[in-house]
Amino acid sequence: MATKDLLIVDDDSLVCESLKEMLLMEGFTVDAVLSGQAALENLRGVKYSLILSDIQMPGLDGFELLKELKGRAPDTLVIFITGHGHIAGAVEAIKLGAYDYITKPIDDLRLKLTIGHALEQKKLQASYNTLKQRLKPWALDETLVFGDRKMDRLLEMVHTIADTMATVLITGESGTGKSMLARYIHDHSHRREGPFVKISCGSLSETLLESELFGHVRGSFTGAIRDKKGKFEEANGGTIFLDDINSASANLQVKLLRVLQEKVIERVGGNVPYQTDVRIITATNTSLQDEVAKQNFREDLYYRINVVSFTIPPLRDRLSDIEPLALHFIKHFNQIHHKEIKGISKSTLQICLQYPWPGNVRELENVIERAVILSPGEFIVPESLPGNIRESKPATPREALKHLKLEEALALAEREILINALESFSWNRQLSARSLGISRTTLFNKMRRFQLVDPRRPAPEGFAGPTSA
Repeated sequence: MATKDLLIVDDDSLVCESLKEMLLMEGFTVDAVLSGQAALENLRGVKYSLILSDIQMPGLDGFELLKELKGRAPDTLVIFITGHGHIAGAVEAIKLGAYDYITKPIDDLRLKLTIGHALEQKKLQASYNTLKQRLKPWALDETLVFGDRKMDRLLEMVHTIADTMATVLITGESGTGKSMLARYIHDHSHRREGPFVKISCGSLSETLLESELFGHVRGSFTGAIRDKKGKFEEANGGTIFLDDINSASANLQVKLLRVLQEKVIERVGGNVPYQTDVRIITATNTSLQDEVAKQNFREDLYYRINVVSFTIPPLRDRLSDIEPLALHFIKHFNQIHHKEIKGISKSTLQICLQYPWPGNVRELENVIERAVILSPGEFIVPESLPGNIRESKPATPREALKHLKLEEALALAEREILINALESFSWNRQLSARSLGISRTTLFNKMRRFQLVDPRRPAPEGFAGPTSA
C-alpha cells in the first residue's frame, strides 16, 4: 500500500486545489478529494498520516468520516476545517478523537504549523511504540499470559537469547507450560518461518523413539517396510523440542550428543550421515543434576543442552498469574462451548488463590473449562468448581506468602484490607475511605490499581477486571 502525508477532503473544489498547491510547495505528499465517500475509497490504496477535512459536507460529513476512520485507519490523524459559527462542533470532534481544527478563512501559517506539529507527534508516537516493543516485545503478545513479576523477568531473559542458536533447557513441574515456552522461543527467533517439531522422550519405547527422532531405512527392523525421515530431518531449518529429556536412554543420549557436536544424524539401520540445521530445546520436570550424580544422565550431554536454562515456577508460587490465566481461559472456552461467561466471582477467585494447584496451569485450564460449561450465570461461582478444590484447606499465612517478594506480599494484604472495608460499607467509597483513614481520592486510586469494582455497577473507565462479587 502506498503512503502519503496528507489527504484533503472538501466539497469546495477551489479550497481543495488551493490547499493542495500550497502544501505541495511545502514539500508534503498530498491528495485531494471532494467528498467523504471519495476519501474512504482513497484509503483502500493509500495510507495517509493525516487527513485535513471540512466538517460540513453533503453525504458523508466530517463527523461520519471520523467515525469510519476509527475502524479503517485508526492511526491516521484528523484536522478539521470549520467556520466560526461551527467551532462548538469542532471542539466536540476533538473529544471524539480529532487532532485539532482550523477556522475559516484559513491562515496559511497556522495551518502549516498545525500540520507540522501533528506529523511530528505521529513520528514521536511511532518511535515510542517501536522502542516499547523492542524493550518489552512480549507485552503485546497473547501466547503467554501472566501477571507475576517472576514471569516478567523470565520473559525478559527469554528475549535476550530467543534469536540465537543457543540450546535451551527448560525445567519446571508438569503442567507449568514448558512446551508453550519452547514454542514461544521458536516464534521469536529468526527460525520462526521454519518448522517447530515436538516429541516427548518419555512417551515411546527406546527403539520407536530413535526411529521417530532419526528416521530408519527399509528393513532395519520388523515393520520397517520403507525408508522414513525422522523428526530431526523434518525440523531442518527450524526447532526441535525434546520434552522429558530425562527419559532418554543411554544409547539415545550418545546419539543426541553427536547431533549437538557434529550436526549430523544417521537413520536407524543406515550408515549415511545427514547434515542437520536444527536448534534444540529440551525440557524436564526432574533435576538433571541429580540424574547426572546418579549416573543416569551423561554429564557431557547435560552441559551441551544446558547452555541456557529457564525454570518456570509452579502456579502456587505465582498467585498473581491465577486471575489473568483464568480470564484468558474463560474467553477461550466461551468461544469453544458457545458460552457468555463474563468473569470469575471474588469468592471463587479467593478459593483458587488458596488451592495449591498440583497440576499447575494445565489443571487450572481444565478446571476453568469445566466451570465455563457448568456455570449457570454470567460469572463462575464456587459451586462450579470441583469438590476437592472447594473443600481444600487454605494455606496458613506463612505458607501462602513464603514464595512472594515483600512488595507482592504487601500488595496482596493491602488488596484484602481494601476489599473487606468496601464490602463492610456496601462499596460506599466515602465511608470506606473514612474507616481506612485515607482520602476518597486515595481510595479510588487504590481501587484502580487493584482493579476493584463494585459488582452491582458497570466498571468505570480505567478498570479492566471482570470480577464479580
